[in-house]
Amino acid sequence: MTRKLAGFGLAFALAELAAAYLPPLASLLTAALFISLFLFAAFTQRRAARFALPAVAGLLAGLVWSAAYQLAVVKPAQSLAGQTYACTAIVQPDAETSWQPGNVRATLLITRLDGRKTLLKVYCTDLPYSEAGDIITGQFQLQPLRADSYRMSRYAKGTWLGASYQTDYIWQGTSDALPYRLYHLRQAFAKRLTTYLPQNLAGVEAAMLLGEKSELTDEWSDTFRTAGIAHLLAVSGLHVALLCGLFAMRQGRRSRFSVPRVLLQIAVLLLYMGLTGLPFSVFRAGVMFLIMLVGSLLLQPPDSLTALALAAIIIGVQQPFAPCDIGFQLSVCGVLGVLAASALAKRQTQFVQVRYAARHNQRRQTALPLPLAIVLRAVDAVQAAVLATLATLPVLLLHGMAASGAAVPANLLVVWLLGPALRLGILALVLSFVPVLDPLFHGASLLLGIVLRLMTTLAAWCAALPVAHIALPVRYTLWVLAVFAVLAALFWRTRQLRRFVPVGFVCAVAAVMLGGTLQRDVVRLAMVGTAGNGCVVAVQNNRAVVLYRGSTANGRAVQQYLTQNGAPELAAVIDLRTEPGEMPLQAAQLLTIADLPQGLTHLQLLDTVEVDLLHTNAAALAVLDVGGWHAAASAGKLILADPVAVDLYCAGGSCPEAIQAKAILCNQQTPKWLSKAGDTPVYYDAETPTVVVRPGKSVVYEEVQPLAVQ
Repeated sequence: MTRKLAGFGLAFALAELAAAYLPPLASLLTAALFISLFLFAAFTQRRAARFALPAVAGLLAGLVWSAAYQLAVVKPAQSLAGQTYACTAIVQPDAETSWQPGNVRATLLITRLDGRKTLLKVYCTDLPYSEAGDIITGQFQLQPLRADSYRMSRYAKGTWLGASYQTDYIWQGTSDALPYRLYHLRQAFAKRLTTYLPQNLAGVEAAMLLGEKSELTDEWSDTFRTAGIAHLLAVSGLHVALLCGLFAMRQGRRSRFSVPRVLLQIAVLLLYMGLTGLPFSVFRAGVMFLIMLVGSLLLQPPDSLTALALAAIIIGVQQPFAPCDIGFQLSVCGVLGVLAASALAKRQTQFVQVRYAARHNQRRQTALPLPLAIVLRAVDAVQAAVLATLATLPVLLLHGMAASGAAVPANLLVVWLLGPALRLGILALVLSFVPVLDPLFHGASLLLGIVLRLMTTLAAWCAALPVAHIALPVRYTLWVLAVFAVLAALFWRTRQLRRFVPVGFVCAVAAVMLGGTLQRDVVRLAMVGTAGNGCVVAVQNNRAVVLYRGSTANGRAVQQYLTQNGAPELAAVIDLRTEPGEMPLQAAQLLTIADLPQGLTHLQLLDTVEVDLLHTNAAALAVLDVGGWHAAASAGKLILADPVAVDLYCAGGSCPEAIQAKAILCNQQTPKWLSKAGDTPVYYDAETPTVVVRPGKSVVYEEVQPLAVQ
């Protein structure tokens, strides 16, 4: 039964994922391919039929349910786009400060649309200042969601449209519904943690315990992300497991208090799920534990794979776009990695016990000596960290997130401190509500501060390791991981998994050497920063050059981009602004165009990258020469007697006629100059449009889409 349900549930989620990302015909062809493979396995190998046939049923069920949901729910909602409506809405807890002063970005739950009752979620980026739970009315224009990296995540949360505020904003009060009460309770709990804890440590504890990141500093967020343990700052299955463990019984023991204890676990779990805002990682973990707790009431043995499959089915039926959420994907892949490590550890332990019994002429297996048991547990811990990291790596790469080479040591050094941090945090919160116990509250906060200080110190040490900053080419890395997965499956199937270690090591060394050779002298050119005026970042052989323009806010975006791409040495920053302000970046060489003499300046920056700088009275132009291929960026009002011909122009707020480009790159979907582009192809991406240049060989545009000239 376990294999059947696991096959159905995981295939159901994969089918929903394919239906969300692929066009209908492509999703059907993909499903047909997998169905053919599963049926072939089922009819050629009897043991595979237990998994393959339910997987076929899961694929078909997922495709049918996704199609029905889109026709019945998504399409009618999206048909409202393009019109302005009088709306009554409730501001959702994701409200945050917008880039426009006095405005916020937030999801709105529209309860009335032109007087009609509805439950429609929209995302608004220009809402007048509001707070979570506020009931507002106003005129809003509904529009399709922007085609950026956040769109599928918003689909996963049931948000089908964007909204632009027009007029008639009126605050009507505050909703007293349970989700908003729990949100304010979460904020109050986070505030109490700051009573005796330093602000930065309280922000870390609030993120780990409550999922409240309003007090989390960018410094610690970046540190945990670089170390590969950002999952500790997002409430997930690990946190839920530790919470449930506070009330757990020893396995196999039952008493007259067993049922009340399980019911208490269920009540606490439901409250905790609501208190954290119910992100998909918590939803998945909560459903899994609820299934296992209910199973324990029915005297059924717990099975993590079955619970995971049931959780995927429940979440997928409730929201077919849920598998598109990165939290859901990381959560499921992480669990699969841990389960694979557990199965591997079980086989290793059995093998060692058999060999130990045979060596000592024992007829049956006995307990292993303590030193050998400790070694096995250490190996198990390392394997769990490695397999969980490898299982989540494809998800991180596909979503454009950074991978950390320090993830394994960081998990081994830091994760064990999560349990004490959560328990002390709960104790401190409980004590804070009893004034007479304030000394105990102070003492618990002191102990919590020591644990958090140790945790953050270890995280900072891991983040500072040279291997923490690695830049992995997405397609090549995914291909290598696929090869490793096939090899592991073959060795597992032939029961020769021990031989996979030397073979895998040789393949890993070969893959690294080949990848280094393929990436040598390759230049990655990206536009980073605010839409319409992003900086240009060129990276080659772990050294970077930045053509800086726009506001100082772009500095933060550039720094984050460099961190996510291996933290290359910042060789030079060229400030193209004719009226330079504060420079947030530090580099070995800092050039300000306003300080250079007017005219042309030639510089050699990277190994095969040169730059020509042109300074005029009211503008600046930089032309990068990458082995004869030219890319340009400008700032100010550029007027030249003779146009400059380049292969690529990285456009900002304008597209000067003085530049004749074969292609244009931009990070805004509706630039004002688009109609002037003529026949020149324009490539767009909302995040970081990127061009990969192999000098003298090829030019590849990554993650961009062409814009139609209006």
